[in-house]
Amino acid sequence: MKKRIWLILGWGLVWFGAAFGGGSASAEVLERILAVVNDEVITEQDLQIVMAPVAAQYRTLYTGQEFTERFKELRQEFLNKLIEDKLVLSEAKRKQVIVKDEEVDEMLGEVREKFPNREVFLKAISEQGLTEKKLWNRFRDQLLMQKLVAYEVKSKVSVSPGDTAEYYKTHEKDFAQGDRVKLQHILIRVGSRSEEEAKAFIESLAAKWKEGKPFEELAKTYSEGAEAKEGGEMGWVERGQLLGEIDEKVFALNEGEATPPIRSSLGYHVFKVAARQKFSVKPLSEVRDVIQDLLFKEKLRVRLESWISQLKKNAYISIR
Repeated sequence: MKKRIWLILGWGLVWFGAAFGGGSASAEVLERILAVVNDEVITEQDLQIVMAPVAAQYRTLYTGQEFTERFKELRQEFLNKLIEDKLVLSEAKRKQVIVKDEEVDEMLGEVREKFPNREVFLKAISEQGLTEKKLWNRFRDQLLMQKLVAYEVKSKVSVSPGDTAEYYKTHEKDFAQGDRVKLQHILIRVGSRSEEEAKAFIESLAAKWKEGKPFEELAKTYSEGAEAKEGGEMGWVERGQLLGEIDEKVFALNEGEATPPIRSSLGYHVFKVAARQKFSVKPLSEVRDVIQDLLFKEKLRVRLESWISQLKKNAYISIR
């Protein structure tokens, strides 16, 4: 279903860069008709273009017979999606949806800008059996479909405050957050100095911090960890994300406290707990937008499926 929404609501700019990376096929093959939907036709070229990004991934993931079988399934899946696209396009034309030339020009212009110059752009589309005019027409069709779906489906989907509150109530566990700490870190490596020197050095830094020297200042100046430039800031870390001994010692601390030097395979570490949060459930105010977006997409999916199913009942579809 995600692919269906992707195809109908806006694949034009997404597929373009990936589609023009492969070799070209003969014009005869590209123009071969695979299906007829009302007055619209689907050609081999149509299928190759929308399949291109996923097909490229399949070639890196599978080989031999497995590739052949999975690629065959992929072709059928995308052909089905294209049939649904053509159903929408046919309906858009029947209802005389209007797309201005300026809108198509803007869409095409965005694509041209992805190429270093016009010559490279024209060569790329030519290798796929396209002309600039043909591509312009494809983008016009894409916009026709988008506008119709926006009117017939998206505009009729809404999420009420009650829907949001009910979802939150029945899915509270999805918004739980466990114990977590915001850490600062100093690392003194063993290797460039002896074991004894590294341990003595980090103990001296820990002593300076206890005397009032800012932890972040010490980290910026002396730490050899990846986050030294940020004052040792590691961000939020949940219980269980650190190595056993480190995790245990860190989560035994209160906010504002630091561990004693801890030895690891890298060297000696000191961790300071800059802030701490206990297990809790995020409030509705914090997750409302996430829930609304999730519910909207689900309602959109259901309505789109129902609408397309209705279009199929009244359509002529012939698969060659």
